[in-house]
Amino acid sequence: MKIGRSGPTFVGSILSAAALLGFGAVAPAGAQDVEEIDILTANSSTCTNYVQFVGPELGLADMNGIKWNLLNSETTIPFVAFLETGDAQVVMLDSAQVLQMGKTNFPAKVVYEIYSFATEGIVVPADSEIKSLADLKDVTIGLASDRDQITTIITMDSIGESLESMNIKTVVVGDAGPVMANALSSGQIDAFAGGSSDRNNIVAAGLQIRNITPVEVSENPANNYAISDESLEASWPLKFLRTYAMGQTAGPMDTRAIMAICRKLVPEQWEKPDVGERLVNDAVYIYQVSRSRLRGEIRPWIWERIQGPYIKIGELDQLIPASEFTDDRFLEDANTFETHDVYKAIQAWKDANPEALTW
Repeated sequence: MKIGRSGPTFVGSILSAAALLGFGAVAPAGAQDVEEIDILTANSSTCTNYVQFVGPELGLADMNGIKWNLLNSETTIPFVAFLETGDAQVVMLDSAQVLQMGKTNFPAKVVYEIYSFATEGIVVPADSEIKSLADLKDVTIGLASDRDQITTIITMDSIGESLESMNIKTVVVGDAGPVMANALSSGQIDAFAGGSSDRNNIVAAGLQIRNITPVEVSENPANNYAISDESLEASWPLKFLRTYAMGQTAGPMDTRAIMAICRKLVPEQWEKPDVGERLVNDAVYIYQVSRSRLRGEIRPWIWERIQGPYIKIGELDQLIPASEFTDDRFLEDANTFETHDVYKAIQAWKDANPEALTW
């Protein structure tokens, strides 16, 4: 059963420059209608979000009666617009996009926090004399894209400084590994602001780097799944989110198997195996590790804390209560499944793909 489409029109991003399955065990495959949805993630071709591949590949999606089509993330259209038109039923939004959604009273809600730790941050070459944010005086910071301007602003605000007070210039250098690495090593830029995929591309290009982003800046709901308000009463959100929670459980349960799946499905990220391994390890043990009782748990206190810099720079007029743009109704049931079912799914995949486990 394919979910239908409908919808109105979304206004810009936060920085212009820049029904249910029921409580209990998972129903067995074939015991329920399969619901098909389209999802749009921040990067449809990276193992940073390993669950987008692991859920279907391990059969966890089938187990929950859900099927998803992964849409191409290379688009300049705001992701929320896909909810409006019905071209996607689930979209992944960073915290800035979520706050813009809240500011405009857009009829959608965050239902699952995917990354409780932000992938974005500021790095410098490993041998740089810059040791901390306080050393970023009279420098040029390269950006992976315009959106990383807000990363830089928020990071500097954490030490009570601004781009103006530190005389920091920013320039977009793109996200091609050799270009980013060359810009840093040649001194064209002194530091770089971007996400984990960007940092991995820099390292893959041969340049060692050092992250100088404070932990308190990184404690941020960096990526989140949002659905439209009209979908909140449907049966498929729980099926999708339970599959996702099971997939996240698979990560630390057998990280080598997760790597094997990603290597099979996204081989371009494994031309240098150590780069692919680091990408998955970071995703499993840093960005997608659970820092709360429930996987995907909504943390209102974090959402309200991170709004300070946006209010300070005029991107938000006032604090928006998290309850206005989040909904946690699915989370208890999404986290209700048998751990052994995940284990068995991993073992079955390994038995069927022994050659994939060696590299």
